[in-house]
Amino acid sequence: MTNAKKAALAACLLCLLCCLPAFAEQTDAEAYRVSDETTENGGNGEMPLAYDLPEGFVYVRDVIPDVIEEMRYATEHNFTGMVVDGYEAGAAILTKEAALALKEAADALRLDGYRVKIFDAYRPRRAVRFFVDWSKTDDMRMRDEFYPEFKNKKLLVDQGYIARNSAHTRGSAIDMTIVYANGTEVDMGTCFDYFGKKAWHGASGLTQEQTEMRALLRSVMESCGFKAFEHEWWHYRLYLEPYKGEGFDFIVH
Repeated sequence: MTNAKKAALAACLLCLLCCLPAFAEQTDAEAYRVSDETTENGGNGEMPLAYDLPEGFVYVRDVIPDVIEEMRYATEHNFTGMVVDGYEAGAAILTKEAALALKEAADALRLDGYRVKIFDAYRPRRAVRFFVDWSKTDDMRMRDEFYPEFKNKKLLVDQGYIARNSAHTRGSAIDMTIVYANGTEVDMGTCFDYFGKKAWHGASGLTQEQTEMRALLRSVMESCGFKAFEHEWWHYRLYLEPYKGEGFDFIVH
């Protein structure tokens, strides 16, 4: 190698070494920027969701930044005791229309010191099939918490607690509750997904506070364009849903 080539190579190496600190500093700054934005957008410090939703759908956290998401079917804490098919992340997804209507409800509830908490929103069709298939099995380990009144799980489908065709697959139905400013759930008398008459609107045996909290949630949701489901205090469906008669099966990321 000639002296000229050696000198050129040394110069290149020196330039690279000088650039490395700046490159590292820029990378760290960029990583911090992404993490900071994610936290501000309600992502709880997790990496931002990089999935494109079908046209007409949105992540609820992008519309209601202070929403609390406890997507039960993305965890084992649900009536099946398993992560449900179709849920790969605990993200609440709705149609734009439903999300904007829910924002109106969240804004109204916030004035009274409450926040919105979501247990389920859009639900893939494969999850609906998963529930029906589960009802045919002998797995009863979650019975005490969610369906103590039933000895035969098949009756959960026959009596309508588990739907063969769910409004959730259209993206405009939501399972929810309200929480105090500190994140503590209000007492609604039963847990979410309790299969039994105590979860019905107008159920007997509730305290005055439990009755009033159910009535508050229903009043606000109905004033914002949602319809209640009489057998589940937590379930609401947008009246003017955009995809009525349809259903989707994209995975919840």
